[in-house]
Amino acid sequence: MKNAVNDVYEVAKWFLHTEPMTHKKLQKLLYFSYGIYLAQNNDNSNNLSQSLFENKFEAWVHGPVDPKIYSLYKNNGINLLSLENIETISFNQEIMNALNKTMEIYGNYSADELENISHNQAPWMNARKGLAPIEASNNLLSDVDIFLTFTKILFNEQI
Repeated sequence: MKNAVNDVYEVAKWFLHTEPMTHKKLQKLLYFSYGIYLAQNNDNSNNLSQSLFENKFEAWVHGPVDPKIYSLYKNNGINLLSLENIETISFNQEIMNALNKTMEIYGNYSADELENISHNQAPWMNARKGLAPIEASNNLLSDVDIFLTFTKILFNEQI
């Protein structure tokens, strides 16, 4: 699979430059942008050759989580994340389309609302099958499930 971005942290920085947000909201926006990019840049679920970044999401209790981003920001708790250094982050048009679409669809939701949205989507539900609601998990969300979910969202305009 070809990754559009070499490092998920670049995408995280883009979101944090867009607005201050909690760690949980950042996690969900990263997940949604990953899904939107898959849907916008691949033709079908049998050949998912294009992804936003290589990191995968795990089906944690509070929704999809990238463990590497979690490790980076976990000490921040529920406080708003901010970046002290303003830097220019530039991406190609395909990446910007996915990031802007993510903010258009999901940017106005709170972290808890985004968690609820992700809990009602097949990728997270399928990865948590057989688990108790508060049971810890590092099960990976399926890229095929993510692609199918976000293709439906983007092209049927359903949330």
